[in-house]
Amino acid sequence: MMSPRQANLSAFFCSDDWTDAEKWIIQWQFRILGDFHTGLFQAISRADEGNLDRLRLGFPDEVDGYKAWAHGDLGTRLRAAGLEI
Repeated sequence: MMSPRQANLSAFFCSDDWTDAEKWIIQWQFRILGDFHTGLFQAISRADEGNLDRLRLGFPDEVDGYKAWAHGDLGTRLRAAGLEI
């Protein structure tokens, strides 16, 4: 049986209302990434704009999601949708 938190997250991951980039941020914020992506998000969150552009070449969804989180309204939209983030 899934916990309420798992059920809530599952609804986000199964929804077409959220982009892959946004879903990466949900995984990052809830610390449910594997080792590689955990390290990748550490690098993304520490990178300057030039290095973010380079990282985006290989990981566009992850970098776009981070930018929406750090410089956009993604956090507000996720909270408005019911995610306690």
